[in-house]
Amino acid sequence: MKDIEILLPEFEIEDLANQQVIVNEPQPIISGNEWEIIPTNASLNRARKWLTTVNCATISAWRQCHNRETNDSLNRELQRQLRAFQYGVIRLKGYYQECGQEAGSENSYLTFDLHEDPDFYNNLRFLSESYDQDSFLFKAADSDIAYLIGTNEDFIRENGERIELGRLTIGNMDAKMYSQIGAGRFSFE
Repeated sequence: MKDIEILLPEFEIEDLANQQVIVNEPQPIISGNEWEIIPTNASLNRARKWLTTVNCATISAWRQCHNRETNDSLNRELQRQLRAFQYGVIRLKGYYQECGQEAGSENSYLTFDLHEDPDFYNNLRFLSESYDQDSFLFKAADSDIAYLIGTNEDFIRENGERIELGRLTIGNMDAKMYSQIGAGRFSFE
């Protein structure tokens, strides 16, 4: 089943919600310190908590050159390795453009370091390199800014070793690169 996104004026959304035609109301765009709790999406609330309090990364073993079976197998292996490091893991649907490819979706993970592992960044860099990823997203607990960290020669040649992405934003439907948890999405801009 594919998700279909329909953009409606706010008054029509309220009418549909009142009639209980829609289950999940659209998430507002939230950035900075404007939020306390994001309505209707517990997984997105948990992700927001980790993204603002501990070292976090998004990472995938997915490559557009592989078939679905291979990608799923590689991602399961990556998830096992993340859990072996005792990192928290939340499944995401990521929208990203690989070097030299069209933008596309991929299954990925938000991983977070609850134990303040001093090797968290280096371990994620190693895993990203091991799975031939262009990059991984990293956000330090003590920073509002997230970065794409290059982990292969093509990415580094085109973009440098690190790209500043910006601050966490929840619900921006116009973001070019974003991650989705259920009906909620987050990006860094």
